[in-house]
Amino acid sequence: MNEIHANYASGNTLYLVVRDGEGNVWYPDGQVFESWGTSGRTAQEYCLDMADKSGSLYVGAFDDNICAGRYNLQIFLQGGVDPADSDSLIESREFVWSGTGRITSDKLLANKAVQDKSTGKIRYYDDDAQTVLLTLTPFEDSEALTRACS
Repeated sequence: MNEIHANYASGNTLYLVVRDGEGNVWYPDGQVFESWGTSGRTAQEYCLDMADKSGSLYVGAFDDNICAGRYNLQIFLQGGVDPADSDSLIESREFVWSGTGRITSDKLLANKAVQDKSTGKIRYYDDDAQTVLLTLTPFEDSEALTRACS
């Protein structure tokens, strides 16, 4: 879906790597997060392609096999024929994934939110008004009100 954009001079080769909150790297073939270099793996096994759209814009798709959560994207400039551990990091950023799309604060504020009166759950929808991006469930006891995200 090309949720990921990077600005860099056209004519190069960029790729991205996804890391979880513990710093582990996504291994697409195994569909698992692991320590970099597990079983001798290198950048070539961890990379997700980005396409040069000209005009200094590259786009890439987040792997939809990754479950919802908060991740770190690292974008590398490929120096040789194949991705290598020695490639230069050109950008890093946080990325919040719903499991079906990127979550941004403007999406949550501008799109539909519905609260179920019986359970209290608040569902925030994507701009298609059907895909749930985030569900908040408030829990209240005598001392506090807590909101759990799912």
